[in-house]
Amino acid sequence: MAHLVTKTFKIIEIKSIELVYDIKKNLPLITFKNLYEKIKECHVAVGHSDRDKTWSEVKRRYAGIPQQAIDIYIRMCDAYQTRRSILKPACGKPILSVGFLTRLQVDLIDMHSVEHNGFKFIIHVKNHFTKFSWLFALPSKEANNVATHLRNIFYTFGPPKILQSDNGKECVAKIILELKSTWSNLIIINGRPSHPQSQGLVERANTVVQKMLGPVMLAINNCVSQSTQNAPYEMVFGQSVHTNDEFWLEVHKQYSNSLIINEGELPESICQILSLNHGELTTKDSSNTTDDFPIPLLSSDTCLTNTTDNTTQSSHKRIRDEAEKCYILTAERQYKNYQVSVKKQKKFQINDIVGLKISEVDRTNTSASILPCKIVDVLTKEDSLYLQYKLATLDGIINDWFSSVDIIDLSETLSAELRQLDTKKLSNVTFIQVCQIFSNFKSTDTCKCTGSCDINRCPYTKRSILCCSKCHRGKCSDRKNIN
Repeated sequence: MAHLVTKTFKIIEIKSIELVYDIKKNLPLITFKNLYEKIKECHVAVGHSDRDKTWSEVKRRYAGIPQQAIDIYIRMCDAYQTRRSILKPACGKPILSVGFLTRLQVDLIDMHSVEHNGFKFIIHVKNHFTKFSWLFALPSKEANNVATHLRNIFYTFGPPKILQSDNGKECVAKIILELKSTWSNLIIINGRPSHPQSQGLVERANTVVQKMLGPVMLAINNCVSQSTQNAPYEMVFGQSVHTNDEFWLEVHKQYSNSLIINEGELPESICQILSLNHGELTTKDSSNTTDDFPIPLLSSDTCLTNTTDNTTQSSHKRIRDEAEKCYILTAERQYKNYQVSVKKQKKFQINDIVGLKISEVDRTNTSASILPCKIVDVLTKEDSLYLQYKLATLDGIINDWFSSVDIIDLSETLSAELRQLDTKKLSNVTFIQVCQIFSNFKSTDTCKCTGSCDINRCPYTKRSILCCSKCHRGKCSDRKNIN
């Protein structure tokens, strides 16, 4: 045994201090007493990075530290756990709203980076069942601008049963005052701000809107939805979008020098195309076709007899019924996945340490992405599977309740301050407020002046400071200097 020890290790004396070195690796051997300090030293040296980077640094500096010890330390490190990557959330509970205008979801898309003619926002209204979308440009996100476009939709198509938004209770309250005076039975649901899962349908569609080019609203409404297996346009109007390309090419060939054509001047070839299009329409929608066609018109909405009216209504109902079956099957499948994910979720207890994801708009680029919290209350909903948690932080008790899907397990972290926290002395705060306090987030009030910034309406002139690099958004100004 002594021979094996002398063959594996050696003693090096540095200023009267004897250190044990591993002969093969030529690195100092770390004893159990100094294990925690040396792992912490290497973990801080790599900027609180993940296990692999910490393990590489440990192997470069020391010998005798097992990888399992690093795994334990990483799980306990508060700094790493509040900055680590967050797994994709489990399948959420599906929303079931059968029927056109049963539920509308509303959201605002910030388009400041591509501002056009003073319009900086897009309001996106989406019907949950048909997936039909309305898009309108807005100069600002004030409640009266939003209410104006919603009112136009309601006057055209009728009011919905439920209007859902997550743009904050203050904004929603102003919209309620604008709309409730006309539609007293309208139910307005306010989702949690900065929580896209509460109305995932319109949030996912927002990304599509920002990536698409060309006629975006028509393209979205003409695409087949995966949940209904039908295009939103067909479900709402009972027919597909009219794109008679061959017809218009024929017209363009014969009238290349004229933009407006009189119907009486149409040649027989074009009339035959119109008659054929009408014949295909009646053959498709009705089994009892006749040879007496009405006079063809330029518009695709040709004159239909009572028979074709009935068949059009039946075909529209058939499209809605097929879409409803697919919609319900999709919702049932999502609900089964949701139940499985809920059963797999860990059930937390009071005083457990957990975390919440901080939205990018409520933190800086370098601050933590997870807010450490302590569970102070548990609420059982429906049955024992569905639990809601009340959470507290060092800066206050959050007003909202959270499900296990929203929570990140931080029970193995040290979080000494949170564990010793007396929640009785804390006041109630909103989730956004506590996120901004924790991340030291400060909203920047930039200058958007187009002139010389010499009036007190300019926020920078009012405070007697120079404009910064984020001001003016590329426009020239006499006072544009870097702070």
